[in-house]
Parts: sequence; structure tokens; C-alpha cells
Amino acid sequence: MRPFFALLRRELLSMVISPFLWGLLAAWFALNGLFFLFILDSPMIQNDLSLLPSFLFGSGLLVWLLLPSFPPLLTLRLFAEEHRLGTLEPLLTAPIRDIQVILAKYVAVCLFFLVFWGGVFALFLFLASAGAPMPWGAIAGGLLGALLTSFLFLATGMFASAWGGNLVLAAGGGAAMNYALLFLPELLQGSPGLAGEIARSIHLTQFLDTTFSAGVLDTYPLVYLLATTVFFLYLTWVRLASRRWLP
Repeated sequence: MRPFFALLRRELLSMVISPFLWGLLAAWFALNGLFFLFILDSPMIQNDLSLLPSFLFGSGLLVWLLLPSFPPLLTLRLFAEEHRLGTLEPLLTAPIRDIQVILAKYVAVCLFFLVFWGGVFALFLFLASAGAPMPWGAIAGGLLGALLTSFLFLATGMFASAWGGNLVLAAGGGAAMNYALLFLPELLQGSPGLAGEIARSIHLTQFLDTTFSAGVLDTYPLVYLLATTVFFLYLTWVRLASRRWLP
């Protein structure tokens, strides 16, 4: 496990000193803060603050726009940039297993992404400090759902990043997969037959809205998000392992 923790520390340090990642964090905070202030002006929200978690953690505009696109911007450097700089091959031939490389990088980027959602959670703490009654159950559930969805999108971003040194394709490919995971079930949920049943069973925004942001914990969304995350991490491992016989 020593190589794993050594690589984890290296990845965390490289993220902490990266101006690009801190720029992304600043943009995330600014956009979420502006959206937070915008929806607070809504009479509907002012009359019922229990609706607030669903706007920030459920089917709100920023979940549809920011959440699929920001994780691949973090993960593009994990493999694609190392491939471009020529440091990936020495890493993969070092005395550390491929799965340890993947998990160390993945855990590091997940820990860093906690800071992103920590800033959103701080907005609720600010309202609570001003005396506003907060629906903490729905907030905790919504935050859990947002974190699990983010971890899934980070896994898809890692898979896209593992395919080469083109940073644009790494970021764009990860974002495309994330948008597909969001939009395809939304588009197909009304379809008849098997297609509609499958779409309804993997409807991410429905999970976020009616389960997590409602303060309800259901095992099916939890299992689906975790299993899909593990699946994309497995695909990343397959891609890295295949580099021994594929370019």
C-alpha cells in the first residue's frame, strides 16, 4: 500500500498547487453563488425553503450544466496530460499496480471535489446563521446524491482521460458521457416498452429530485450510482492494461 499512498499524496499536492484547478473552483463557487442568490429572490423559495435543496442538488439548471462538465476538467490531467508529457509510461512501468494507480488518482480527485460541494453547503450554513429554518434532512440527502453523482462523473472523466494525450478530447469525451447519462433517460423515459423501462430505471435527475433531495434514502439509486462508478473505473483499468498491446 505504500506506493498507493505515495501516489495519492503526489496527486493531492499537484492539485493543491494547480492554478487551473483553483480557477475551476473559483468559477464553480461564483456560478453556484449567483444561482443561489437568484433562486432566493423567488417568492416560491422564500415561502418554502424546503424547496431549496431540489434546486441546488436536484434538477436545477446548474446540475444540468455544471455538474457534467466540471469533473472531466479535473480528470483530464490525471492520464491525458501525463500521456502528453510522456510521464504516463514510466508511471505504469513503476513497481505499482495499475489498479493502485487508478484508485490513487481517483481518490485524490474525489477528495478535491469535496471542496467544490463544501462551498455550496456553506451557503446553507450562511442562511442558517441568519436565522432561516433549514431542511437539514433534505440538504444532507441532496448533498449525498450530488456527491455520488459527482463521483460517477469523475469516473467517466477518468475513463475518457485514459485514451490519449489530447486534452480537448479527454474533457469533451468525459462531458459527452456525463450529458448522455443525464439526457438520454430524460428523453427516453416516455418511450413504450423496454427502452422506457430502462430509461426510468437509470434516470439520474429523478433520483436526485424525488429521492436524495427529498431526504429519502433508497437503496436502488445508491446501488446504481456506486455500481456504475465501479464499472467506469473498471473500464479505465481495462484501457490502461490494454496499453501493453494497443497504442
